Amino acid sequence: MDTLAPHLQLPLLEAPLYVLRHGQTAWNVERRLQGALNSDLTVLGREQASAAGRKLATVLPHDRQTVRFLRSPLGRTRETSLLVGRELGIDPTDWQDDPRLAEHGSGAWEGLTWPEIERDRPGAYADWRRDPVRHGPPGGESHRDLERRSASVLAEIAASRTCTVVVGHGVSGAVLRGLAQGLHASEALSLDKPQTAFFRLRAGCEERIEAM
Repeated sequence: MDTLAPHLQLPLLEAPLYVLRHGQTAWNVERRLQGALNSDLTVLGREQASAAGRKLATVLPHDRQTVRFLRSPLGRTRETSLLVGRELGIDPTDWQDDPRLAEHGSGAWEGLTWPEIERDRPGAYADWRRDPVRHGPPGGESHRDLERRSASVLAEIAASRTCTVVVGHGVSGAVLRGLAQGLHASEALSLDKPQTAFFRLRAGCEERIEAM
């Protein structure tokens, strides 16, 4: 059942899209699912965000006015974006919040670790990874829902033909990147989700750029 939704046939990106994940949070350290809830950046997370900004400054066009800056509206991505923007020398108001970039809604699993989830629902993690289209968190967002909203924002980015920076999350960012490469659900979820590197996507290809 791991198939790309047939209506999600997206145009290739003509201009580069840079996809960054927020810096490390306290819940990342504790390995808790965050979803729509928030956890602040750690000291290391703030260092990661600043390092990403410094590296991004070396690959973006010198004229920042030719770049679109988009972010998830959640606290950890807003905090990351401001640190990235400081290194780029852009105004905080240059960032546009887009709720379609928010993290996968994990419903009843938010705030829990996988061992805690497994105590109540043995095999839940394996089921989700094996078939993310049919299995998901109770009261949470289906993979199809996440795929649809990610496809919507990606289509607008492609249509703009403008260099774009996105500061997002682990799972939703991986889905966005997967769609840009024409990957199926489990392939997208298996993509690396680093906080010390970011990705440049263009014409169906992805390039990893190390920041730390």
